[in-house]
Amino acid sequence: MTRPDIAAAAALMARAFGDDPMMGWVVPHAPARPRALGAFFAANVRYADLYGRVDLAPDDGGAAIWLAPGDYRMTPWRMLRSGHALLPLRMGAPSWRRLRRLNAYALMQHARTVAGPHWYLYGVGIASDRRRRGLATALLRPALDQADRDRLPCYLETANPLTLPLYERLGFRVAIPGRLPSDGPPLWSMLRPAKR
Repeated sequence: MTRPDIAAAAALMARAFGDDPMMGWVVPHAPARPRALGAFFAANVRYADLYGRVDLAPDDGGAAIWLAPGDYRMTPWRMLRSGHALLPLRMGAPSWRRLRRLNAYALMQHARTVAGPHWYLYGVGIASDRRRRGLATALLRPALDQADRDRLPCYLETANPLTLPLYERLGFRVAIPGRLPSDGPPLWSMLRPAKR
């Protein structure tokens, strides 16, 4: 991806997740959320571009971020390459601490849900004026088809109950209905089994 592609995808994802329960918990101060989420998603898009795939709608109306089999754990080198190492400065210390708590919990749930090679849907974001028109399904389909060809499962987490029906239509099932410890939002771990 080019630098403008990464910037456009990150901005779209930041807007799409601006009212997401999980991101609202990570960055509770609403005026700080656009900037913090912009930095967060820029690092995620760069990471997926290096270690997975990013599928963009032609008109920048949506993006899907996937991590490839074996590439979802971030090493220090990968954090430097993607920009994750700068997130404590760009997001602010309180949001960074919450993000670390979320990541620790999500990694635990991830390990409990799926072992072995799999595709990890890190996020799909749709512009507010393009929702409920099938764009999310269209963006997710290429990676799901690739996973099916390779006979690999797919995994995701969501804190938004409104997204559960979409994922279930695509073959995902709730594996662990969880909640981030203490004051965190619900967090569903979902698995789409490998095609046989």
